[in-house]
This record gives sequence, structure tokens and C-alpha cells, in this order.
Amino acid sequence: MILSPETTSLWAKKQTIDGETAWLPLIAHLIDTQNVITWLYKNWLTADQRLFLSINTSKNDTQKLVKFIGFMHDIGKSTAAFTFKKGFDDHLDKRFLRKLTKSGIPSKSTELLFDFKTPHGLAGEALLLKEYGIPKSIAAIIGGHHGFPIEYDPSGQIDDFKANYFQDDKNEQTQLVWRKMQTELFQYGLETSGYNSSREIPEVSQPQAIILEGLLIMADWLASSEYMDKDKKKVLFPLIPLDKGWQDISTDERFETAMANWSQAFNQWIPQAVSTKEDPYQERWHFKASQMQKIMTDAISTFKEPGMTIVEAPTGSGKTEIALIAAEQLAKSGKCNGVYFALPTQATTNAMYKRVEKWLAFLAKKQNTSFSINLAHSKAKLNQDYLNLPDASGIDSFDGKDKTGTVTVNS
Repeated sequence: MILSPETTSLWAKKQTIDGETAWLPLIAHLIDTQNVITWLYKNWLTADQRLFLSINTSKNDTQKLVKFIGFMHDIGKSTAAFTFKKGFDDHLDKRFLRKLTKSGIPSKSTELLFDFKTPHGLAGEALLLKEYGIPKSIAAIIGGHHGFPIEYDPSGQIDDFKANYFQDDKNEQTQLVWRKMQTELFQYGLETSGYNSSREIPEVSQPQAIILEGLLIMADWLASSEYMDKDKKKVLFPLIPLDKGWQDISTDERFETAMANWSQAFNQWIPQAVSTKEDPYQERWHFKASQMQKIMTDAISTFKEPGMTIVEAPTGSGKTEIALIAAEQLAKSGKCNGVYFALPTQATTNAMYKRVEKWLAFLAKKQNTSFSINLAHSKAKLNQDYLNLPDASGIDSFDGKDKTGTVTVNS
């Protein structure tokens, strides 16, 4: 499908740094995100998560849906409210207005007084619902991909703030230009995802939508990152000079380079069975398991599927060690590949952090690799243990010859 000059002139990102202007065409960012989310679906989700997403459909159809969501996530940026949004550089904004007008987009004569009412996530959901009849559960993923799900059906927005979507409340000729660009992008997304019609797009359950939303947020974060490191040596998805355009971009090359660089810092935990014939506590923490620890670990080892385990015991009785081994056991039985250790306060989290990090380093050494960790509270940057961890962008420059058994902060 050939896209019109108007459509390829729409922008996803623009900036001025040290006097240098750069931008990224919207179509390029949509394809970048579509490529990344497909890679993450195949390589980052667990086999069980992929299977869960394929309930009531085939794996091939699930992959089509994943591609579609990745491409459509920023279709709300093809609106007048976003396109004419002011940035931090008036000179750059004026250059862009000239660029847009030259491509065939009607020149802007008046300010959009209520453009703040139509953030691009909400606009994308509204367009998909009203203009293209996409299932509500899928449109809602687009609307919530910046972490703020919309609590109402936003499709009425298009009539209430028509100029935000099509530049003008009444001029049908102007509106037609915007509708054409939006439809071109929609059709392009359908085709590249493998769909012939929007009627083929399925509804999903709320649990499935949560996984897809997380997958989209991760894909958008990666596709929106120019570099992995401050020195700009490891390229992800960089912007291009303002005098370059969509025709100058090879999205396949961008994707291959980006994922090759990011994969260097992506080491997946492959959970192993915890043997209860030998004392796993002795191996990990160099002390003999208590009777309570042995009973719990033996009991959890019989689980065929993941479940909930509750341990209630006095302080100092070894609940943390039970929990960490249980995480290994349940990850193995559930084919999972991550751990979230939650505590009620920053103080208790900081106290637990070093213990979890040592356990993770033990697992990394057993797998002959390195793992990443994140201290997820607002004052993590004040935790010296966390700050002392090597950054994943320096993954090839750890001290010493043995790089296994290391925990990093994945940038």
C-alpha cells in the first residue's frame, strides 16, 4: 500500500538538541512498535502467557492481533490536536507547519482552544471505536497505553471536539484530508498485521487485555528509545534529521540493529527444578533448613500448577527463604520467568533488597549468565546498594573474567 505525502509527513516525535533539529515520522514509529511487540511476544512472554492469549483463537490469529495493537497504539497522533501541538522550540514548530502545508495538509488558521481535551491515547481509542468499529476491549488497550485507562466510552469526543480530530469544526473539505490520512494509517496497519477486514479483530477478556497492555507499554518504551546508553554507542530507534523523510528510513534495518543491541542486556531466567533430596537452604544460604522450612518446601514441590502459598510465622523464623525457594518452585511449575517481591514500606523493602539480590546472583551463576533487577520505589536512587549495581549498558565490561552470577540494572 502506498501512503500519501500528507500521511508520511505526520510526526511522532520532534526535538531540538544543541541546535540540531530532528524528527521521526509517525508511520516509522508505528512500524517500529509493531516490529518490537512481535519480537517481545515471541521472545519475552512465557510460553504459558502466549498460550493464555490464544484461548478461543489460534496462535497465528493472536500474533495478528499483537501486530495490530502495536501498530495502532499511536493512531491518535494522526489528529490535528497532536499534529499542531506546540513544542519547546517555536522555530521548530514553524518549520514543521511549513513542512505539513507543503505536503498537502491545510494550513492552520486558528488555534485549537480545547486541544488539551484530546490526548493522543484517548483520541486513538475514540477513532478506533467510532470510525472503524474496533472491539471495545482492543480500543481500550490503545486508550490506556500510557498508564491511564479511560473510564468511559470516548467516541462521543469526536463530535464534541471535531476540530481536535479534523482541524476544523465545519469545513468538510479540511476534515476530509484528516479522515483520509487516518484511514490510510488504519488500512496500512490492518494489512501489515495480516487482516483483510476490521471485522476479523476479536474481543479479548480482561486478563488477556492486561497482558496485551503490558506488552504494548514495553514495546512502545523500547521503540521510543533512541539509545541504550548515555554515550549513544548502542543504537535503538533514533530520530532522523529534519530534512530527511519516511523514504529515507529502512524500518527492517532499524529493527534488526535495535534488537541486537537490546538483546545483549536481555537475559531471561529459566527456572530449574528445586531438588529436595539435598538441602536447598544449605546450597543457597549455607544453613540447614528448619523443620518448618523443610515441610513447606517439600509441600510446594508437589504442586503441578502454580498456586497461592501463605506462610504465617514469627519474625526471624525464615519466611523470606521459604518465599524465595517457593518462587523458584512455582516459576518452574508455571513456566514463568520473573519475580516481584513486595513489601509494605520503603524501609522494609530496602532491608530486603540486598537479600533478594544475593539470591538472584546465585540463580544467575547457576544459569551461567547475568540478570537484571529493579528497586521499584520512589527513593531507589538513594539506596547505595542499588546504585552500586553495574548498568546493563555496560554488560560487556564487568570486572573480572567471569561475568556470570552478576545482577545488573537494565537501562
